[in-house]
Amino acid sequence: MDIRTQASMPTSKPDDESIVAHFSDGLLMHFKKDAIIIQGDEEPEGVYLIKSGFVKAYSLSREGHHNLLLIHKNGEFMPLPWALDGGHTTGMFYCAMTDVTILRANKNKLRSAMGNNAWLSSEILTQTVNIISIYTQRIQTLEYRTARERIISELIYLSARFGERHGKEMIIRAPITHQDIADSINMSRETASRALETLSEAGLVGQKNHLFIVKDIDQLQSSLG
Repeated sequence: MDIRTQASMPTSKPDDESIVAHFSDGLLMHFKKDAIIIQGDEEPEGVYLIKSGFVKAYSLSREGHHNLLLIHKNGEFMPLPWALDGGHTTGMFYCAMTDVTILRANKNKLRSAMGNNAWLSSEILTQTVNIISIYTQRIQTLEYRTARERIISELIYLSARFGERHGKEMIIRAPITHQDIADSINMSRETASRALETLSEAGLVGQKNHLFIVKDIDQLQSSLG
């Protein structure tokens, strides 16, 4: 991890309305893939804004299994509930899925900036609503009874959140693995892989350059009923 500089947070609206610009004078940090950014049993040292890369938030079961809760991408804050003066969720870990660059700011400075900048407040509110929507979708996915249905529901969600459309195809531009999918839908990796294999044989799902590809997003949605 490499740490560069730290300064106060701007409170004026940047010309490009980039949320990253509000952290441009924050503490620049670099994490390698698989590095733990926030420990589950420790109070966060500040509010983290992802400048590049992907970060997953997960908890651990009593047996030590990962429960994947969220995948954060560039431009997103973490941990957002704590940043807004909610309590820190003990037991939630934040781990780099790729090499990650992060800007870290003091929580109080962020809240002060929000008080002076309506655009920043609106952006953070939008991210808060998105997190609620993600958790709602996760609950809905877990309500499906079969592995196939849960896998399809998860792929539809991942396509909506990280997808890049090319005709009928949807390329999921996030480093998702079979294990990640299994961890997010309360399933063993073996079961998830078998379900993904049947979808691949049906021509609905594929992989290229370590990225999942939904061959026909409309057909996949229809197959869920």
